[in-house]
Amino acid sequence: MPGTTNQAAVREKARHGDIFLPVNSYHCLVPVTYRELALHWHEEMEITLIREGTSDYRVGQEPFRAEEGDIILIPPYCTHSAYEIPGRTMVSDSLVFHLDLLGAQGQDLSASKYLRPLAEGQLQMPEVIRASDRGYREIKETFLGALDCFRNRPPFYEMRLRENLLHVIILLFEFGYIREPQEGHSTFINRLQLRNALQYIAEHYREKIRVADLAGLSGFSESYFMSFFKQYVGMSCIQYINHYRVQKAAHALEETSQPVMEIAMDHGFDNISYFNLQFRKEFGMTPREFRSQHRKGA
Repeated sequence: MPGTTNQAAVREKARHGDIFLPVNSYHCLVPVTYRELALHWHEEMEITLIREGTSDYRVGQEPFRAEEGDIILIPPYCTHSAYEIPGRTMVSDSLVFHLDLLGAQGQDLSASKYLRPLAEGQLQMPEVIRASDRGYREIKETFLGALDCFRNRPPFYEMRLRENLLHVIILLFEFGYIREPQEGHSTFINRLQLRNALQYIAEHYREKIRVADLAGLSGFSESYFMSFFKQYVGMSCIQYINHYRVQKAAHALEETSQPVMEIAMDHGFDNISYFNLQFRKEFGMTPREFRSQHRKGA
């Protein structure tokens, strides 16, 4: 779901609705809403319609370019990110909803056979459905019905919203978009192992992090973990750690008057030259230049 360029949380901390109605909608205009939506995951399912323009996405292992009309599907617990294409804009609408809203925790057959496995991340779906794909029109119209219901709150909107979202899920099953992973449950297991590593980085990024420790946490050898991490995240483990630290440091540059040297040290960098190098790679400017352009209240 949307954030600003400096929000690099792994497990997204935003609340998508509340316990009574665990769903929220998001309207994004890139690059105004964000330039980079850093890698993150959440327990909810997310469906996004690209209204116009284009942007780069990564959902799970797959990077792709999203175009006008595309429907992007993000299952629960799946890491994802999005990026501005320089000089291009993108407008999208998303619904992020917990499958408990649809009865995933129920004891009936539909919950145990369809909704709960989907909620637990055990089923597979494509990253994007395009206008030429089967069932596109029906899925899009039903999604727009859910979006309109959530935003305009007609009478009995709570039940109508649930009905529309459930209908979207039914259509995804009906047209063969939600299915068992071809490799059994390895996709689900890999997501859990990756999630553990990403969560550890989020909690310990200020400290020295050894790849060997992350590999052990995931139950892999160090060499396999490095290959596994790059395959699923799209960058090496060291690159991701630097990316995460720099994004957090950028937030501190915006929000505080703390000296650059202290920010570097507080965010896991023990060498200011290396911090400056990594920061320039990430933002194309020095930390001081970034602060002067982005400092809140300046």
